Amino acid sequence: MPRKKKIQKVKGKRGRPPKNKSAENAANSTLANALADQPMHESHPYADAASHKHHALRDAPQENYFILCNGKPVKNMKELADLMEELEEHVFNYHVSPEKNDFATWIKDVFKDLELAEKLAGLKDKQRMQLVIYKHITHKLW
Repeated sequence: MPRKKKIQKVKGKRGRPPKNKSAENAANSTLANALADQPMHESHPYADAASHKHHALRDAPQENYFILCNGKPVKNMKELADLMEELEEHVFNYHVSPEKNDFATWIKDVFKDLELAEKLAGLKDKQRMQLVIYKHITHKLW
């Protein structure tokens, strides 16, 4: 018969025993290492997007950074979503118009993420675009 694990009690406190912080930190660092050590294809970093679940957090190759009309480079999808709050209206309107959506094109061409590119293609609002990118990234991570 297997032995029952002894639960450590803390005097004066009710509920669960104290968390094992080292196990929690190890789990977090394991996730971070898994994201950082994800193998990439040599031909194109996002050639097989389905096998790269975390491509949403990866930087594009430097030669494929999105350069805004004001000269600021954007390295990845999260950075694109983050900058939507501070992006000047004229810069956003330069890249997103009724005729084009440079952000959707960049996502499609560089990250090979057709699902997100299609969602962004019809959007003409910074806040909505930011929300859609964040939701997409979160969905890809889980």
